[in-house]
Amino acid sequence: MQLMRKATITDHPFLVHIDLKNDGYTVSDQAEMTTQQLEAHSNKIERFLTDPSKGAFIVEDSALNKPIGMIMYNIANRDVTYPWKTVYSEIDRALFQSDGRFMEVFQLWVHPNYRRLGLATKLKRRLEEEAKSHQVNLIYTHTEEANHHVIELNEKMGYRKVRRGPIWDDVIRISLIKQLSEQQDEGM
Repeated sequence: MQLMRKATITDHPFLVHIDLKNDGYTVSDQAEMTTQQLEAHSNKIERFLTDPSKGAFIVEDSALNKPIGMIMYNIANRDVTYPWKTVYSEIDRALFQSDGRFMEVFQLWVHPNYRRLGLATKLKRRLEEEAKSHQVNLIYTHTEEANHHVIELNEKMGYRKVRRGPIWDDVIRISLIKQLSEQQDEGM
C-alpha cells in the first residue's frame, strides 16, 4: 500500500540523498563536492522543510516502510531579480498571475521499481492542490529535452511547453507550465 504525506524534518537525509543522485538528468564533469558544498546543499534542502514558501511530499511503500517517491516545490515570483540565472523573464509575463507568484517544481523523483505506475501523476496532482491552497494558479517545471516520457506526462496533465534552451549549463531543457485557473474555468 502507498501513502502520501507532507515531508517532515526527519525526511531531510532522504531528500538530500535523492537530490544528489543526479537521477534522470545529465551530470556535468564537476568534481566531487567539498564538505562545505555538501553542507550548503544540505542547508538548501532543509529549507524545503522549514520555509513556508517551500515544501515537499513523500510517497511511501507502507509494507516496506520506505519512501518511494517525492516532490519538492517552492513558491517563486517571476518579477523578482534572482542572484542566479533564471528563465522566468523569458516566459510571457501575461501567463503569470498579477502578483507574479507561481509554484516551481524543484525536484520530482520516483524509485525506478515504482515508475510508470502513476506515482509521478499523483505527486503532481497533490502539488496542484498545494498551489491552490497558496492562491497560486501557475505551476512551472522543466526537464531535459531528451526526457520524452517526462514531457509526455506533463502534457497529458495539461502542461504546455513555453521555452526550449539551456538554463544553467549547455543541456537543452524544455520549460512547461500549467495554469490552474484555466483548469478551474474549463470545469465551470
